[in-house]
Amino acid sequence: MKKKKIILGAVLLSSVTIVHAQETKNKPSDTVKKVKNVEEIVLVGYGKQKKGTVSGSIASVDKKILQDRPTTSLTASIQGALPGVTIKSKLGDVGSVPDLNVRGRSVAGNSPLYIIDGILSSAADFSRLSPADIENISILKDASAAIYGTRAGYGVILVETKKGGGGKMSISYNMYNAYQTPTYLPKYVDAVGYMKLKNEAYFNADHNVGLFSQYKQEQIDLTAAGTDPDRYPNTDWYKETYRKMANVLNNEINVSGGDKIRYFASLGYLKQESLSPTKGMDRYSFRTNTSSKLSDKLTVNSNISFIKQMINDQGGGINTTELARISPTMALRQSNGWWGSVNAGKVDNTFANTNPVRNNIEGGDFKSNDQKFMGALSASYAPAKGFNIDAQISYSNWNYRLGEFTNTLNPVYNFLTQAPISATARAVNNYKEKWESDELLNTQVLVSYEKNISSHYFKILGGASYEDYTARSIYGKKSNIPKDGLHALSALSTLDGTLDELKSNTQQYAFQSAFARINYNYQEKYFLEGIIRADASSRFAKENRWGYFPAFMASWRLDKENFIKNLNFINTLKLRGSYGSAGSINTIGYYDSQTYMDNDSSVLGNVIVGAVVPGKLGFSDIGWEKIVTKNIGLDGSLFNNTFTFSVDFYNRLTKGALMNNQLEYETGVIMDNNPDKNQTPPINAGNVENKGIEVTLGYNKNFENGDFYINANFAKNQNTILSLVNSKPLYNDYWITQVGGSIGDFYGYKTAGLLTQEDINNNYPKLYSSSQPGDIKYVDINGDGVVDENDRTVIGNDVPAFTYGLSIGGRYKNFDLSVVGQGVANVQVYLDKESSQAFFNGAGVKQYVLDNRWTPENPNPNALYHRVLPAGGGTQNIGVTSDFWLFDASYFRIKSVTLGYSLPQDVINHIGLKKFRIYANLENYFTLRGDKRIKDFDPEMASARSSYPNLKTVSFGINATF
Repeated sequence: MKKKKIILGAVLLSSVTIVHAQETKNKPSDTVKKVKNVEEIVLVGYGKQKKGTVSGSIASVDKKILQDRPTTSLTASIQGALPGVTIKSKLGDVGSVPDLNVRGRSVAGNSPLYIIDGILSSAADFSRLSPADIENISILKDASAAIYGTRAGYGVILVETKKGGGGKMSISYNMYNAYQTPTYLPKYVDAVGYMKLKNEAYFNADHNVGLFSQYKQEQIDLTAAGTDPDRYPNTDWYKETYRKMANVLNNEINVSGGDKIRYFASLGYLKQESLSPTKGMDRYSFRTNTSSKLSDKLTVNSNISFIKQMINDQGGGINTTELARISPTMALRQSNGWWGSVNAGKVDNTFANTNPVRNNIEGGDFKSNDQKFMGALSASYAPAKGFNIDAQISYSNWNYRLGEFTNTLNPVYNFLTQAPISATARAVNNYKEKWESDELLNTQVLVSYEKNISSHYFKILGGASYEDYTARSIYGKKSNIPKDGLHALSALSTLDGTLDELKSNTQQYAFQSAFARINYNYQEKYFLEGIIRADASSRFAKENRWGYFPAFMASWRLDKENFIKNLNFINTLKLRGSYGSAGSINTIGYYDSQTYMDNDSSVLGNVIVGAVVPGKLGFSDIGWEKIVTKNIGLDGSLFNNTFTFSVDFYNRLTKGALMNNQLEYETGVIMDNNPDKNQTPPINAGNVENKGIEVTLGYNKNFENGDFYINANFAKNQNTILSLVNSKPLYNDYWITQVGGSIGDFYGYKTAGLLTQEDINNNYPKLYSSSQPGDIKYVDINGDGVVDENDRTVIGNDVPAFTYGLSIGGRYKNFDLSVVGQGVANVQVYLDKESSQAFFNGAGVKQYVLDNRWTPENPNPNALYHRVLPAGGGTQNIGVTSDFWLFDASYFRIKSVTLGYSLPQDVINHIGLKKFRIYANLENYFTLRGDKRIKDFDPEMASARSSYPNLKTVSFGINATF
C-alpha cells in the first residue's frame, strides 16, 4: 500500500488519498496506469468517510496549495481554493485574522465552527496553524454539519493535524524568508498640486469658506523650488511613516515515525515585521501527536499544541486617519531637528500635534502576549469486530495580556518664534493593562457499530458531550505616573500615580449534547444518512434551553448502474441531496436571557469605590437561531479521471436570526455596536435566505517526466431578508437592513453625474439650494419634483454576489510551478472622507481628484470628481451618503505564483537527504481591478475612511527531509 496524491477537481480536493498500486520506479504516467483503486478519505463529524460514500456537500483542501503558499495565516492560504467559501483578507497589521464565511452572510454572527483534532477552536486558532502540520481540512457546508448542532449553521471547518507515519524517524525542515510591501498606497498630490487645488477650491467657493488664506504664487514657487524646506516643505507622509519593506522569517522543523507508538512533533518560529518601523511580531508554535497501540483492541492517542504570539510596538502606533489627513505642505521635521511646526510658511498647531511620525516614535508603547494551549487525550476500544468505543477529554486555555503606555509629550516648538506650542504637549501619561483568559473543558464519548450483511452496509454512531467554559478578565488604568515606561498598576500613592479605573469580570456557560448518526448503503450504490442532535445551553432560559437539529442525506452512484457502465468515458457519477437544520449562538451573550447589573469601580481620593451599574436588559423568550439547509449536487469524473466536476444548488434559510432589539430611544437603554456598552437584549428578529450555485471543474494529466493540472471554481449567492421584527428597517451608518433587501445593502441617494448650468436654468430639483454647476446631481427617485430623504434607496452592496478561483500548475522533471488566482464580482466598497474626498477636515487631496475633477474650463457632467471646495464648503457633495462614493470592488488577483526545483534523488541520497526543494513565491503581486476611478485602493479593503495597507510578498524558501 502506498500513499499517493491526486488532484481531484476544481475544488482542489486531495485530503488523505489511499492508492493501491504496484511498487514501481517507472515514470509517473506508467504508475498511474497500474493504479487498481483510488479512495479519497474526507473528514466528517466525529469521524472519516470515503469520498465516494459521502452524501453531503463536503469540500477538502489540497495540501499542496498550503505547501506552495508561504503565508503568515492558514486562512489566507486557502483563499480562492474552495467554492462558496469567501475570505476577506481583513486588511490589518501583524497578527490580524482574515474573515471567513461559508455560503453568504446572515444578519449577524456568520462565523463557521472550527474543530481542530476534535477540540472546539476559534478562527484565530485556525489562522495560526502551520501548513506543515496539516494532514486534512474538510468544510461541511450543508446538512452534514447538523451533527454539530447549535453552532454549525454557517458551516463547520474540520482540521486533522499530522500523526506519525510509522517506521524509521523522518525529519523535515521548512524555511522561508519573505519581503512584504504594500499592494497599494494612497496617491496624494504633492505640495504644489495641493496648493493650486486649494486656490481653485477657494475660487469655487467665492472666498467665503476656508481655514487658511489662499496661497500666493510666490509661496507656490518657493515650494516648487525646494530651497526653503523649513517654511515651504513638500512632504510625502506615507513614505516617511511606513517602512519601504517589512521582513518575514519562518522556520519549522518536525519529526515523525514510530512503530507501536507513532509520533509527530513540530516546532516553529515566525518573525514578522510591521510596516510600522517600531512594530513587530514573534510567534512560537509547538505540537506533538502520539498514537499508542496498547493491544489489538485498545489504542490511546494524545494531541498537544501550544502557540505563543507576541506583538511588540516600541512606538505609540500609527493613526491611519491622521496619516490620511495631514497635508504635504506640512513639515515633518525642521532643519534644526525639531518636530515640524510650519505649514506652507505658517505655524500649524493642529498638524504639529497630530504628526503621525512624531506620535508613533514618542507617543508610547504597546505589548501584547497571546498564548493558546490545547490538549486532548483519547482512547479507542474495539471489544468486537465492527464495534468501537471512543472517548476523549480535551482542555484548552487562552491567555491574553496587553500593556499600553501613553507617554507624556514635550511641546513642539514654533520654528518661527522659537516658543513652545502648549497645545502640542501632553502633560499626563497613562498606562492601561488588560488580562483575559478562558478555559474550556470538554468530554465526549462515542459508540459506533458497523456491519456488512451481504450487499447491505450499516453504521450507527451515538455520542454525548459536555462542555464547561469560564472566561475571566481584569482591566486597569493608571495615570500621572512619575516616569514614562513604568508598566505597573501596583501602587496607589500620589508618587506612583493615580489609579483611574480597575474592574474585573467572570463569565461562564455549560453546554451538553447528545447526537446520533446512521449510515446505510446498498452495494455502495445507494446511500442514506440520518443525523439527530440535541443541545442544551445555559445561555438560554430553562424553557428554551434545548434545541433539536435533524438532518437527512441521500446519494446515488449512477456510475454503478448498468445503463452508465457502458459509457466508457464516465468513471464516476454521483447524485446527492440533503436536508437538515443546525443552529447558531454566535451573537448570544452568556446571560442575555436575564436582566442583570454590572460591577464597576471608580477612584475617590485614591480610594477604590465599588459600584453597581446597569448591565443589560434580559429577554427570557430568546431561542435558538435555526438554519435550515437544502442541497442537491452532482459529482463526477470523466475520461480516465482526467476531467472532474462538481455542481451544487443550495438554499439556506435562517429562521429567527438573532439581533439586538431596536428599542425606542426614550427608554434610555444604550444601543451600541460595542457589546461591552450595548444594553439592548437580543431577540429572534428575522428570517434570512441565502441561495446559490457552486461549480467546480478540473483537468489533470500525467505525461512523460511530469504532470499538469488546471482547476476552477465558481459560486453565485443571492441573499434576501424575508422578515424583520415589526418589519421596521434597521439603519447603521451607510447600511440598511430591510425586508426584501439583502445583508450589506448601502442606503443613500442615487446620482446622475454632475449638475450643469442647463440643469440650474431648468430648475432641476436640488438637495441643497446652494448647489451649483459641477456639484453632484441627485436623482428624484419618487418623481415628486423634490430631492429629499424620501428619495434615498438601496445603492449597492458590500457582499460579493459572485466569487471564483483558478489554479494552474504542474511538474516537469525536477521543476514545479503553481499559480493560484481568486476573484469576486458584483460588489462595492464605500470610500468617503479622507479616503476619497478633497480637503475633508483639512485633509490632503488624492491624485485622482487633480486628474478627473470638474472645472469651468472642462464642465464635463460625467467628470469623476465634482468641483473642488474647501473643507466645510462642500456639504452638498461630501456630506451626503450617495452612490457617488461607491467604488467597484470587483477584482481578479493572482494570489500566488510558486516556482520550485527539487534536487535529483541520486544527488541528495549521497548526503543523507530524502528530499531537498528550493522555491520562490510571489503573493498578491498581480491584480485586475474593476474600478477605474481610484486606482490607489486595494479592492479587498472594507468600507472605511482609512486603513493599514494590504501586503504583497516575495518569498524564498527550502523544504528538506532527512
